[in-house]
Amino acid sequence: DVTVTNDGATILKRLTLDNPAAKILVDISKTQDDEVGDGTTTVCILAGALLAEADPLLSQRIHPQSIVSGWRLALKAARDALEAAAWDIAGEDEAFKAMLFKIAKTT
Repeated sequence: DVTVTNDGATILKRLTLDNPAAKILVDISKTQDDEVGDGTTTVCILAGALLAEADPLLSQRIHPQSIVSGWRLALKAARDALEAAAWDIAGEDEAFKAMLFKIAKTT
């Protein structure tokens, strides 16, 4: 059986894996695909990067829960920064339409 695709979710679904971390990446990808329908490769790359950053910390005997707590603090700081940089254009139909066109041009 041969499948030709560039869809990350399809590729990951077809893999047979024994590694627990790899299985988690497949689950993350499947959840992303089910909930959003896109971004499966991105979530795997992000999760892989987080795992890569965690490895040296684990080698220093930092508890996994401490690492996760740090990531949660970083998430809050990033979310707060995004909220502070955002602006509300509700009720401004022309500005909203212009912003959507701008976004569409960059994707």
